[in-house]
Amino acid sequence: MSPEKKYLKWRQGPRVGCLFARLIAVKPDRYGQRIVRVSSTGAPAVVAKRIATAVSGIMADKDATAALLLFPELRSLERTARIMLALGAEPDWTVTPMAVPSPPKKFVALNITRAINFGKETCPSEALVLGNFPKFPPTRRAPVTALEVFTGEPRPFGPLDDVATLKANLAHMPLHLPSHDMFLTMWRGSIDGRARQLGGTDNRAKAKASLVITSALAKRLGCTP
Repeated sequence: MSPEKKYLKWRQGPRVGCLFARLIAVKPDRYGQRIVRVSSTGAPAVVAKRIATAVSGIMADKDATAALLLFPELRSLERTARIMLALGAEPDWTVTPMAVPSPPKKFVALNITRAINFGKETCPSEALVLGNFPKFPPTRRAPVTALEVFTGEPRPFGPLDDVATLKANLAHMPLHLPSHDMFLTMWRGSIDGRARQLGGTDNRAKAKASLVITSALAKRLGCTP
């Protein structure tokens, strides 16, 4: 099975609590999510530049709304973290270490954003890094290491139309659902599904926690908050 099929099969499955993510994974292209396989060989800065170039290429596609980058050979959490930290040196990318409040002092999150068009300005779009790493929350333990990020133009307000958009994430992807009631049903189902898979609240699974590493690894990499 190809890395693409393996990842999308997992994305469609019950271990992913978000019903929207499972829907998009059935036909990513229908929702404007473009899939690119990226080589993870070479120095972290070299791989980071490949990531930045791939995402910029997807942003140039007027019909694209999100990027899904796959790294089939990337199986080390430390190397993944080094690559993502190097991404912060690329134009329009920002990587910010953050403390994970619970459990305290055990994990550090990297908030990884890419500036995207938002009217005449830009706003940060929060990326997600997924992979088969035990330190990740259950909903992020994909069989293939991946980075997903929303690349389209976000709506003026968030998905529930109650909060003005200051930053975007994959929840801003257009889904073309038949009704708002169906959207609300899927939203509530996603909240319940995530809670079941996470065993309650897990701060490692917040949208702003793009990548989670141990505090010990963060100290070794020089990225403690």
